[in-house]
Amino acid sequence: MLFEYLKKTYLPGELIIASDIDIGLSDNNRRQQFKVLVDSGKLIRVENGIYCIPKETRLGGTFIPSAENIASARYIQRKSDVFGYYSGYVFANRLGLTTQMPFVYEIVSNEMTSPVKKIIIAEREFVVRKPRTTIDKKNVNVLQLLDLLKDIDLYCEVPADERNRIIADYIKSSDISEAVFDKYLPLFPDKIYRNIYEMRITNVFAQ
Repeated sequence: MLFEYLKKTYLPGELIIASDIDIGLSDNNRRQQFKVLVDSGKLIRVENGIYCIPKETRLGGTFIPSAENIASARYIQRKSDVFGYYSGYVFANRLGLTTQMPFVYEIVSNEMTSPVKKIIIAEREFVVRKPRTTIDKKNVNVLQLLDLLKDIDLYCEVPADERNRIIADYIKSSDISEAVFDKYLPLFPDKIYRNIYEMRITNVFAQ
């Protein structure tokens, strides 16, 4: 019964968080069934409590999810459920504000109850922080942006004009309104106001 449900719900290679599975099984029964499926080769155990249906690569091997894939499934997003985001140099790099990529990735996630914790996933280190408010798919873009803006001088290595253009493009492409921006702004340290003023971000909403 469990494997039939998993085949209908997850694609090969897609990460399965065992604790998400609610089909009327007790915790003990669920653990036993996952173990049986792993032992039979129908599932791969990726990390403690995380599995996937085997997926063959183009070269005929078995696809192994990366540490980033696993971290994203645990702390950022599963299917349409968004509950976290990458922050720091990772996000700045993806926007094009820096060429630097840290060895330790930073994540902000609802899954974290303590202020900050170092997590090792597939021998890779991540720092996961508790969010300033509950993250969901409606506010994730603005919270990720504000998190960056509070320390923009630390992460940015491009000229001011290019930096301002990148931030403006992100605001527009993410459809962040001034009302939403202002709603979450007070959650962040006062120094963010100076950065916003110097970057003339309010002008973006006026256009």
